[in-house]
Amino acid sequence: MEYLVAILALLAAGGYAVFIAVNIEKGKSWALEIAHAVSAMDPNSLYRPMDLRESEESEEVAAMPVEPERLAA
Repeated sequence: MEYLVAILALLAAGGYAVFIAVNIEKGKSWALEIAHAVSAMDPNSLYRPMDLRESEESEEVAAMPVEPERLAA
């Protein structure tokens, strides 16, 4: 019985996630608001294009100083 409840809960959560994702792709503002509330994302990141976000993240990683590896004495 527990397995049945667990499977149904996973199916419901997966279906809800797909429903929200499809509506985000359609441009529904309410779906963006729900996704923001559920995931607690940065509110400014919702309105930036994905390719811009990825390039900013790669620049941040490249700009981080590399510390030399030090062996313990």
